[in-house]
Amino acid sequence: MGRPMFLIVLFLVMMENPPGSCEQQKECIAGIPGIPGTPGINGQHGVSGKDGKDGEPGPKGEKGETGERGPHGPPGKVGPPGIAGMPGLAGRPGPKGEPGSSSSRTSYAFHVGLKTASPSTIGPIKFEKIFYNDDELYNVETGMITSPVDGLYFLTFHITVYSKNVHLVLKHNGRSVQYMYHVSTPSATSQASGASILKMAKGEQAWLEVYQEKNGLYADSNDDSTFSGFLIS
Repeated sequence: MGRPMFLIVLFLVMMENPPGSCEQQKECIAGIPGIPGTPGINGQHGVSGKDGKDGEPGPKGEKGETGERGPHGPPGKVGPPGIAGMPGLAGRPGPKGEPGSSSSRTSYAFHVGLKTASPSTIGPIKFEKIFYNDDELYNVETGMITSPVDGLYFLTFHITVYSKNVHLVLKHNGRSVQYMYHVSTPSATSQASGASILKMAKGEQAWLEVYQEKNGLYADSNDDSTFSGFLIS
C-alpha cells in the first residue's frame, strides 16, 4: 500500500471514530498499526575530545615474595688487570737452617812453604811453614793434599834454587803427572816454578817429590820455596 493511500484510510477511520468516542460508547475499535517510518539520516560525528592528562603515580605496592634463584649464567669476559697493590711488609726472619755438609762448600785452598833447605828426598816433600791452610787440604805430617770434594784443582809450586840442580815431580795418587827441572846458578839463587790442573775425586791425593836426588831446594829468612793450590770448580 502506498503512503498516500495509507493516509486516506487513516483519515476515514478517524472520521468514523472521532477522539473521545470510546468513552461515550464504552468501547473502542483499535486502528490498524501504522507502517514504520523511514529511518532518519545519521547525524555528523562530533569533534573528538582532547586526551586527558596522565594521572599521578599511584602509591608503591608492597614488596613481593623472593623468587626462585635462576640458573648460573655463562662466565663473563676477563676484565683488564687491576692496578698493582703496594708491597707488603717484610716478614720476620725464618729460623736458622741446619749447617750444610762439607761438600756444599764452593772453595778450598792452601799455601805452604819450606822451613829449611834441602828437605828429605824420600817420599813427599814436607812443607812445614803454613801461610794458609784453614780448609786443611794440606797435611803437614804427610806432605800430601787430600781433595775434600770431587772437582778440578789448580796446583802450583814456586821453588828457590841454590847450589844444586833441582828436579821435581808432581804426583797424583802415585802417578807422575808433571816434571820440573832447573839448573842452578853458581854462587847465586834462582827461581823455578810449575803448575797443573788436576781432576780429583773426593779423597784422592797429590804431592811433590824430589826426583833422582837432585835436591837444590832452598829456603831462609829471605827466600821461600812454596806449594799452593785451590779448588776451581
